[in-house]
Amino acid sequence: MAFSTGERRGVLALGALLLLLLLAPPIYRNFLRPKPTDSDLTQLRQYAAQLNAAAKPQFEQLAESAVEKPPQPQERKTFKFDPNTISTDSLTLLGFSPKQAAAIVRYRERGGRFRTAADFLKLGVITDKQKERLGSYVDIAPPPPKDFLQRDSAPRFRAATAAATEAPQPVELNAADTALLGTLPGIGKYFAQKIVEYREQLGGYTSTEQLLEIKNFGDERMQRLANRVSVDTSMVQKFTLSEENLELMRRHPYLGAYAARGIVQYAKRKGSAATLDEVMKNNLVTSLQAEKLKKYVMETEN
Repeated sequence: MAFSTGERRGVLALGALLLLLLLAPPIYRNFLRPKPTDSDLTQLRQYAAQLNAAAKPQFEQLAESAVEKPPQPQERKTFKFDPNTISTDSLTLLGFSPKQAAAIVRYRERGGRFRTAADFLKLGVITDKQKERLGSYVDIAPPPPKDFLQRDSAPRFRAATAAATEAPQPVELNAADTALLGTLPGIGKYFAQKIVEYREQLGGYTSTEQLLEIKNFGDERMQRLANRVSVDTSMVQKFTLSEENLELMRRHPYLGAYAARGIVQYAKRKGSAATLDEVMKNNLVTSLQAEKLKKYVMETEN
């Protein structure tokens, strides 16, 4: 195909225009763009100095303040102490954390007592380093001398004090931990754990006889605990028969999943918490279950 003279000129002109467009930027940068003067550079430096001197944006200040600072080392001291009487503040001063100190005091409040330094150092909350550092500082006060009762001139007072000294303090089942429960006759680690697990399912013991509901506990073991355990019913966790307590009722030994669902459905239709009489009349629980639940269910006024 041959081009006419006019077409060839058009193609040449278009090529020249494209070449000019390609060469324009470097020609402008190297030959036509005005060079910055000294005054322009001075102004740029001044502007940069002003930006550096200006206050940092708020988000930068917040970022700097959010940087975690290393914890200050806790001041700790060493001194002789009696773990049966020492306070929480003094325990933290010895280097125990607040959680460790609270656990030690709670053990005492639940009836635990340290007879030797080894008893105290066996607590699971105490680290090996703390045992090594503080072992020689444990100073447990000795029991009253045996002739103390003989020196007292009141026979009745002597008899009462002797009885209190000989009879062990009953262990309260709703507060004792596994370590304290394990010291009871016939219990040991296994049944100590089972007693705590069943307590959590019940929401607390209302009677010492409930221990017989634990699998393989047995009458013989129960007899060995006579006068050695007690219950504080004020510590029992009470609940209403309503939807908000569905999971609690599902796990409760005296109810279970089937009864819990039925009670929740009844409470929904009623528009408020159900009562024990209502769920018993509707055959959601038996009369025996209702009798056992009396000390756990919080009755509401409808």
